[in-house]
Amino acid sequence: MSQEYSFSLPYSAFDLDLIGLTAADVGSSEFIERVSEFLAGQFATFGGLARIVCNDQSHTIDVRWTRNANFREPRDFALELLRSGKIGEAIPLLWTVHQQQPRDVSVLFNLGVAWSEHGQPDKAIPILRQLLEIEPHHVHGLVALGVALIRIQQAPEGELLLRRALRLEPRNLWALRNLGGCLLQLGRAAEALPVLQTALEIGPQDPQTLLGMGQSLEALNRSDDADDYYQRIIRLGTPEPVVELAKERRSAIAAHRMRSAGELRPDVLMYLTGAVERFADMSLDQIQALGIEIAILGQTGLDINDPEPKYTLRSLPGTFSGLHLCCLMYAAFKKFAPAQDVGIDFSREWMQVNVPK
Repeated sequence: MSQEYSFSLPYSAFDLDLIGLTAADVGSSEFIERVSEFLAGQFATFGGLARIVCNDQSHTIDVRWTRNANFREPRDFALELLRSGKIGEAIPLLWTVHQQQPRDVSVLFNLGVAWSEHGQPDKAIPILRQLLEIEPHHVHGLVALGVALIRIQQAPEGELLLRRALRLEPRNLWALRNLGGCLLQLGRAAEALPVLQTALEIGPQDPQTLLGMGQSLEALNRSDDADDYYQRIIRLGTPEPVVELAKERRSAIAAHRMRSAGELRPDVLMYLTGAVERFADMSLDQIQALGIEIAILGQTGLDINDPEPKYTLRSLPGTFSGLHLCCLMYAAFKKFAPAQDVGIDFSREWMQVNVPK
C-alpha cells in the first residue's frame, strides 16, 4: 500500500486568484468545489492521487494524498515548466508544493521569482522575505526580492538588497544589471554606468545589460554612444521585447537629431509634400486607416536611419523607407487628429508644405 501524505491549510491562506474567486466566496459551495478540483488537478499533474476535505468548522483545507506509479517529484516538474517559459503553469504547482513544504528554500525562491516574472511582485515579496528569514545570505533570493521591490516602485529598498547581494558575490551578473537599472530608475545614470560596464565585462552579449548601457548613456546626453549599444542588441536579434525597445530608442535618437539640426530637411519636405498631394485623392477615412496602419507598424520599430525602401503597406502600393512612412503617418494624423503626438516632430517642415484648403 502506498504511503499516505497529508497537510492542512486555513481557508485564509488559499490564493483565491488561482481559482478565480474573491474573499466573499470563501466557504461557499463554489469555493469548496473549485478548491477541491484545483488541488486534485495539481496532484494529478505530477502523478499523485489526492483527497481534499474542506472543513467548515475549523475553516481548513485538509489534503491527503498518495503516489501513483507515474509519480514525478513536483518540484522537478515545476522547474521544467519554468525553464520552458511556462510560468503561468508552474505557479499553481509550486504553490501547491509550498503548502506541503513551507520552509523549502528552493520552492520559496522559484515561487517568488515566478510570481515576480508573471507580473505579480506583490505576491512574490512576502514569499521572498520568508526565504531570507530562513537563509539571510541567499544571494539569488536577495536579488529576486530587490527586483520585485523595484517593480512596485520601492527602488531604494531594492538598491540596498542588490548591494547586499553584491557584497556576497561581487560579480553576480543578475545583481549588477538590476542594480544598474535600479540606479537609472532613481535618476542616477552616472552611478549606473560603471555598474553596467562591470556587468558587460561578465556578460558581453547580455541584451538587458546592453539596453541598460544605452539608456544610461542617453540619460548622460551621449546619444551617439547609446545608439551603438542599441545596434548591438538589434544584431543579437533576441529577446524580442528588448530588441523592440532598442529599435524604439534608435528611432527616438534619430528624431531628436532631426529636431536639433536647425535646418529644414529636404527629404522630409519632399515626403510631406508627396503625402499631401496623395491625400487629395483620398477620403478622410482612407487617410485615417493609412495613418493608423503605419502607427501600428511603427510599434515594432521603423528604421528612419536607413534610406533603403523596405516596408510595405496594405493601404498603399509600393515600398517605402522608414522615414517616408513616418512622414506619411505625420501628415495623415495632421489631417484626422492634428493634436495627437505621434512621437516625431516634423512641425517646421510641415509649416512649409502648401496644404490644400
